[in-house]
Amino acid sequence: MVEDVQSLSLATILKIVGTIPILLGLMIIFNPTGSLVNGEKLADSGLMIGRYVGLLAIIFGISHWVVSIFTTENLHLFARFFAIGHISIGGMDFWNYFRGNVEFDSASIVGSIFPFALASLLLLNSKSPAIEEE
Repeated sequence: MVEDVQSLSLATILKIVGTIPILLGLMIIFNPTGSLVNGEKLADSGLMIGRYVGLLAIIFGISHWVVSIFTTENLHLFARFFAIGHISIGGMDFWNYFRGNVEFDSASIVGSIFPFALASLLLLNSKSPAIEEE
């Protein structure tokens, strides 16, 4: 018996990857002191800016969903573009660790690995489609 191996489509992977920033953005908006790194040390203005960051995270996640719904032909290009965004976010996290702006603890490191994992997931599944010859 031949077993069919079903893999997730790139559109589904984009939706899954887009859900993470949406959830993170909601957490930041409703609980910025508990969700942001060094949130308990932020003044009211820092917490307000954090809520804007949460809103931008939600927009970033929704853009994953919108692209996965309305794009078919060049979906692999958008996946690579979003992977660059996730890598940039993870890179900024590690830059803050090395600069001493953020404590280098296990909880922060695990949180910083997520953008790299999501980017890897996008890059591994964003192969160019085969060109059909007529």
